Amino acid sequence: MRLIATLSLPVYCLLAVARAQDVQTVEPAGPRWIDRTQEGVYELTWRSAMRLDRMFGSELGEEPYQEVAGSVAPALLYDEFNGFDPQLRFRVDLPLPRLDERFRAFIGRVDREEYVTERVEESGAFRRQYGPVGEEQTLFGIVYREPPQEGGYFDASTGIRLRFPLDPFVKMSYVFDLGSSEKGLLSLRNTVFWQNSEKAGVTSRVELERILRQRWMLRWTTSATFSQRSEGVKGYSSLMALRGFPSRRALAMAAGFYGAADADVPLHEYDVKVAWRQSVWRRWLILEARGSVAWPKEEPEQPRKPSWGVGLGFEMLFGTDQFLARPVTF
Repeated sequence: MRLIATLSLPVYCLLAVARAQDVQTVEPAGPRWIDRTQEGVYELTWRSAMRLDRMFGSELGEEPYQEVAGSVAPALLYDEFNGFDPQLRFRVDLPLPRLDERFRAFIGRVDREEYVTERVEESGAFRRQYGPVGEEQTLFGIVYREPPQEGGYFDASTGIRLRFPLDPFVKMSYVFDLGSSEKGLLSLRNTVFWQNSEKAGVTSRVELERILRQRWMLRWTTSATFSQRSEGVKGYSSLMALRGFPSRRALAMAAGFYGAADADVPLHEYDVKVAWRQSVWRRWLILEARGSVAWPKEEPEQPRKPSWGVGLGFEMLFGTDQFLARPVTF
């Protein structure tokens, strides 16, 4: 009963908001400062992209740079193992048409182990609530990405941490996709990376994805990483289920585990999470509530006990209002 109450409380609050919004089909006016904030962030980012690209000799007008897209995501997370954990994450992709449409600049506050080494599961906007505690960093870089296609393609990036010491990094990935999400998609991703603080390493990831009955999207992911600074092979495995609903709403559920082969406790934690997402007040403003239970363990003598958690966060989109079912608080 405790599990059901913990996982359902934040979702129940959002469902109440959803029912209220369904009654009123016209988007409420709301406070204008919300719109001014979103418009200000969007203008600041596309103008920054234009100035950066013009350093390479671009003479293009403003329109190509207005394709900038990103999100800002504040949240408050809590669990019994770690206590309260306020978060502020952001990610921005800046177009650089002077170089090539396949190049983009990137700036964001992310977990280094998520973005550079890819050794932990991608979290959307927030650091994972459980598992290894990564170092939050504000990174700037240049990304090269070929258009996704069936078969093989490359992407690569290089950048620095925006504080001293700068801690530069470079990484390159080869991705091989076979099939389609409707019938079954197999994706293999191998990443070679180097970062001054992490040294050299490689990450291999396997994903299987399938859409069932045009309603549910299931994705199984398994990943393994080895580097000069790692405790043997580190890895994780997770199973996620996503379902979208009308009126820009979505449900997400996930279960998984994380571990390191040569650590004192090889199996660091396993957990179950559920989240509800929906647009509120504006198409580009998304509210997300989550509940979770995990069984973490850091020391061999430490008992493995359930750690219950809840979380509440917002995601403010700019440059796009595309609603994604994937959660940002996982």
